[in-house]
This record gives sequence, structure tokens and C-alpha cells, in this order.
Amino acid sequence: MKEMMHKQAYLKLLYMALLSFASMYILMYAMVNQFANVYPNINQFYMAALMTMPMVLIEMIVMSSMYMDKNRNKLIIILSFIALVVFFLLIRYQSAVSDKQFLKSMIPHHAAAILMCQETKIKDPEIKALCDNIISSQQQEIDQMKTLLNKSNVN
Repeated sequence: MKEMMHKQAYLKLLYMALLSFASMYILMYAMVNQFANVYPNINQFYMAALMTMPMVLIEMIVMSSMYMDKNRNKLIIILSFIALVVFFLLIRYQSAVSDKQFLKSMIPHHAAAILMCQETKIKDPEIKALCDNIISSQQQEIDQMKTLLNKSNVN
């Protein structure tokens, strides 16, 4: 019975990691100014995975009394740390980011800049003018990226 409970703790850790990953992947789109600018992409995948790894590490350290198999704990900690480094490097080196994935990554990024400029209560006239320019230029670039995405030759 006791061994079964310990195995369930590791299964719950896996569920927690998967649910955290899914939540983080989805919540990263909170900064997008409109739903039409939500484009699932590999960079969001990398970032959600990167953010999940410290959560697993923290769980293993803070809640260590729940996880009784010390060898399994060490393995989970080592693998989580390695995954953290790998996902960090995948983002930094833009690994497997094709032209299409680049565009799908940049549209939400530009949409976030538009959202910030539209929603922030800016008082300084110079910053307000800057934001007006950001809104206009970022929207123009989003439109261009969407056009490029619709071309069949973009990989």
C-alpha cells in the first residue's frame, strides 16, 4: 500500500508537469492583442518546456518528503536540469526554427507590442508618439508576415 502511494506521487508529478506545460504554453498568448494573432509555434513550445523544468526541480526539492525513491529523485532532478539547459539552448540558437516557424513566432511577439501600446496609459507625449509608431509599424509587419505565411513556398 505504501509503495503504491509513492508510485502515485511520481505519477502525479508527471501530470503536474504536463498540465503546467500546457498551461504555460496557452498563457503565453495572454499578451497577444487579438485572437487572430495567436499562432502556435515551436518557440512557444520551447519556452513552455523551459519554464516547466524549474517547476519540476522546485517540486522535487520543496516536496522531497513525498518522493521516497532517492535514486529516482536524483534521476528526475538530473534529467530536469539537462532538459532546462537543452530548451534554453534550443531557444537561444533557434534550433528547428524554419521560415514558417519564425513567422509564426514573430506574429504573437509583434501583437504583444501592439497590446502594450494600446492598453498602457502613457502620459509622456514622446512615448505616446513612439507607441503610435509601434502600433502602425508592428501591424504592417504582422500583415506582411501573414501574407508570407499564406504563400505555399514558405517552409
